[in-house]
Amino acid sequence: MRKLFYFISIVIILISCRQKQYFNSSPEIDLVKKANEAYFKGDWETFKSVFSDKARIWLNAPRLKKTVLTTDQLIDTLKAGLLNYAEYKVGKNPDFEDPLYEMIVDNEGGKWVHCWLTWTGRLGNGTKIVTPVHLSTHIKKNKVELHFIYFNALPGYLAMQSADSIKVFNQE
Repeated sequence: MRKLFYFISIVIILISCRQKQYFNSSPEIDLVKKANEAYFKGDWETFKSVFSDKARIWLNAPRLKKTVLTTDQLIDTLKAGLLNYAEYKVGKNPDFEDPLYEMIVDNEGGKWVHCWLTWTGRLGNGTKIVTPVHLSTHIKKNKVELHFIYFNALPGYLAMQSADSIKVFNQE
């Protein structure tokens, strides 16, 4: 009986000492929320401030050395992509869920924040674009070190093409 008591006590102690690996609120999540809020306000200074000087970013690209972006390149790309939009936002729409954030701690203690959101935009001609977005962000020393952005650009691309906002091929 005593051995059973000791065994159960040890199991309880071991289980209670396990480190939690999944979070739905943390300073790292707040950092990603800060970046997202800055993006939607067009506050590029604040947006840039959450990234480390050596941040590596992939925008709809495989994780290759030749496809990595710097923070300045990302900002330039995002600004250029928004030129055709009269407005863009996330949330604040009863048809879509609010953004979902989670943080996990990997086996090496790295902190990864994942975000799923629905981006909506309206072109100058009034066409509405709806795009699901996934962000995966590695945070180290309260700065973004690695940042992966994945979204379906096709709806916006097709809408702009049909509105003659862009041309795909040189049509003679």
